[in-house]
Amino acid sequence: MIADELKEEVYIEIELIEGILREITSLRNDIADREPTTREKTAAAAFLAQFYGGIENILKRISKFYSIPLPAGDTWHMDLFKRFCAPSHTPLPELFDELL
Repeated sequence: MIADELKEEVYIEIELIEGILREITSLRNDIADREPTTREKTAAAAFLAQFYGGIENILKRISKFYSIPLPAGDTWHMDLFKRFCAPSHTPLPELFDELL
């Protein structure tokens, strides 16, 4: 994979995430003055899972670009995330700070 391919794949994921955020905003606006239904809560949970999946896809693509194998085991999701926190796993970029 070359840098331009990585950039294009990340842009595609970001576009998908932006669509998810628009849906979440729309859902929030729909229920602004009332308690959400079970269906709306389920939709919100699905949107949140899709959002997280998009972020995780970006992190996996960056790891692949740098030829760093994905973590394994029960905590692989958190381990992947931590690779991009300070101090980052060289040569991966630091994308998240301690507040997150």
